[in-house]
Amino acid sequence: MNIQGTEKQNVYIPLQQTNIARIALIITLMLTLGVSGLLTMTFAARARNTQDPRVSIDSNRSTIQLEAQPSPTPLLLPSPSPGDPYVQTGPLPPNLSQAIAYLRSQNHLLYNGNTFLPEIALTFDDGPNPYYTPQILNILQKYNVKATFFCIGRLVAAYPALVRQEYAAGYTIGNHSWSHPNMALLAPASIQLQISKTSDAIEVAIGVRPTFFRPPYGRMSVQELTQVYHDSLTTVIWNDEGQDWARPGVNVIIQRILRLASNGAIILMHDGGGDRAQTVAALPFIINGLRQRGFQLVTIQQMLMDLRHYTNVPTRDNTPPGSPLPLMIFAAWRHEPVK
Repeated sequence: MNIQGTEKQNVYIPLQQTNIARIALIITLMLTLGVSGLLTMTFAARARNTQDPRVSIDSNRSTIQLEAQPSPTPLLLPSPSPGDPYVQTGPLPPNLSQAIAYLRSQNHLLYNGNTFLPEIALTFDDGPNPYYTPQILNILQKYNVKATFFCIGRLVAAYPALVRQEYAAGYTIGNHSWSHPNMALLAPASIQLQISKTSDAIEVAIGVRPTFFRPPYGRMSVQELTQVYHDSLTTVIWNDEGQDWARPGVNVIIQRILRLASNGAIILMHDGGGDRAQTVAALPFIINGLRQRGFQLVTIQQMLMDLRHYTNVPTRDNTPPGSPLPLMIFAAWRHEPVK
């Protein structure tokens, strides 16, 4: 029996086991260090790619630090209530496009009405005018059309009887500033004065404060929209006009307005601010042309109500614009006779 060989074998076995354990430990350490380094490089690359200002890399300690950042100030959203006017004191987003988008999402800034309904709003700016406003009122009453007038405050104070006539006939009266400046360029105090003086004059004339505001020239700023928002006014722009202020000719005014007419259109015209003879001459043709296409003419107040309440009405499908069928559906939906 080979006793020496057996003794050698007994000595080698623990040595082999020790070496295997050492190798396993080394491999484990190498893997751990490799994974740690890989994670550090990955996070560092991700921090560089995303350019996240909160992430910083400490090269001495090979760690990632997430710097503490102040929590963003939450936007104070209005609490919807079934009635108007709404009253809010929270801030609007500081960026103009974001402020406009937010107000539009709340139906407090309108470029148009409900695009599922064949209704259109005729709106008149820059009055009242003692010569042209009565002519426009006569045409509207002759054709049984309801419209909206955005009035200049100083003219309301000068001709309150005309504003009372508009209001008594069922028309909506809106605020169009006191003296028609570019309010986007004004300081907040001047903006507040332009709006409040006009609302005061309208309230003196008709007994109620306006709930709609149209910025002169359609120019807007965050400061202006904030004041309008805090005064519980809805800003109204437009998406259809004949550029009658430039007096391009009666036919041009008619063609431009009818070409742009569509569901929920808000049409801009003028009853003051200059010679409005072409507007007066074009108005009967505009009214007839819109009605022939199946549109119903409403006030901004009615358009806003329909924008809020009729969101899932039947669409036109494949019927041509202004066809009689959608108007009949719309009239039935609102329980009104077709005129």
